[in-house]
Amino acid sequence: MERFPRLLPLPLLAVVAVSLAALAVILHGTAQQFAPLYYALMCGLGWAAFGGNRGPVTRLWLRRLPGPVMLRAILLGYAAVILEETLVGTLYAINEGGTVAVLAERVRQFISFNLLAFTGPILGLTLACRLFAGVPQQLMLIAGVWGLFAERTYLIFLGNPIAGALIAGPNIAVYTIILAPLVLSMPDRPGKPKVWLPLMAWALMLALSLPAVALLGALRQSHPQAFPNCDYIACD
Repeated sequence: MERFPRLLPLPLLAVVAVSLAALAVILHGTAQQFAPLYYALMCGLGWAAFGGNRGPVTRLWLRRLPGPVMLRAILLGYAAVILEETLVGTLYAINEGGTVAVLAERVRQFISFNLLAFTGPILGLTLACRLFAGVPQQLMLIAGVWGLFAERTYLIFLGNPIAGALIAGPNIAVYTIILAPLVLSMPDRPGKPKVWLPLMAWALMLALSLPAVALLGALRQSHPQAFPNCDYIACD
């Protein structure tokens, strides 16, 4: 039987808890004051699905879903993004006043943006799981580093090392949680993972991101109302 990978190890969760407590104080009263709540809810959902003894049960349930293996994985990836962005849009709507119209618009905008933004990671990880052994065991590294890149955490760290350090752990955890259903739904290839596995996974994710991100940039210019404004997600 496959050993279930430790997706959310306790040291990571401890770092996230300390970071969120500090961020809650720092961001109180700002436009980003709901960010710690978002991270806490996502980590709670991740722990409920994959923590403790629930992980193997969740993996078995995912693998019993109908459909071709790769198509099922891709659809699970997009479903996780839709769920996560529904939460993001809801929290932003609450911060703006919480009307039904604003809620619907924010959820639609964030889902539209991230369905394209996550296309590369979803397709790239699906191919990596199909081609290489050990992706589930290294998911936190693969997804976490990608999250730091995608969220430009490295730029935050360069401008403000304390802020960058505080946001790094939560971003690693959230990207691991979002991409976990996709990876766990696929049978793990036999064999030991190669040391170059993360590099190959990142290369696939980046290569498949380029056309999707180019399309996203074009659509954001021609239909800006369909996506979050630049105050929420940087336009540069």
